Amino acid sequence: MLLTGGSGSGKTMALLFLLGNLIREYPEIVIYLCDFKRGEEFSFLKGYKHYYGGNDCYKGIMDYYDLFSSIRENEEASWQKKYLLICDEYPALVNYLQMKDKNNKTKLANDVLNAVAEILMAGRGLGVYLWITTQRADSTLFANGARDNFMIICALGRLSKEQKNMLFSGQDIPEGDAYYPGEGLLLADGQNAVCVKYPLIENMKEWESRILEALSRGQDAD
Repeated sequence: MLLTGGSGSGKTMALLFLLGNLIREYPEIVIYLCDFKRGEEFSFLKGYKHYYGGNDCYKGIMDYYDLFSSIRENEEASWQKKYLLICDEYPALVNYLQMKDKNNKTKLANDVLNAVAEILMAGRGLGVYLWITTQRADSTLFANGARDNFMIICALGRLSKEQKNMLFSGQDIPEGDAYYPGEGLLLADGQNAVCVKYPLIENMKEWESRILEALSRGQDAD
């Protein structure tokens, strides 16, 4: 899934809502989470085994890529569990790595771009999935046209004409663009683009506790 939208569009609330419901539907799923900005919204996960914050996000993505590569070499393992990497504010991470590469003559950003592209293009059939959030889904963030491999694209808030053409090319876009936080457009595989609205989470502390409890149960078995 590609989840995009500007500041205040409700991306994080939508992400937490979707994550909580995903875990309820698939309690055995193994989640990796990269939180480059170390946002308060994900602070409740800092004790979780597969939480990577700040500069550790490079390691998180490469750890997940190693997992993907291992499963690809042993396809039988892919049917035992499902895996998901969530990378919040992905462009900020890529930009940071590109600046670091420039100063240190390394290729960390290319490592991440290529790993993400490979997972997007080959992970689905192996039970290895990827959710990325971004304010803008520029093609430069996804090597070799990998952006076209997202199963689901969700764009929250007001979109520029350029973003609409970029994300929903060839689609009949529903009328209206005065979206409130948590509202926007959704494009899923094989379906037409539709308007979507994610509900507010009334008791965030309880929601977070349920997510963390479910993740903690599964982390010893992965």
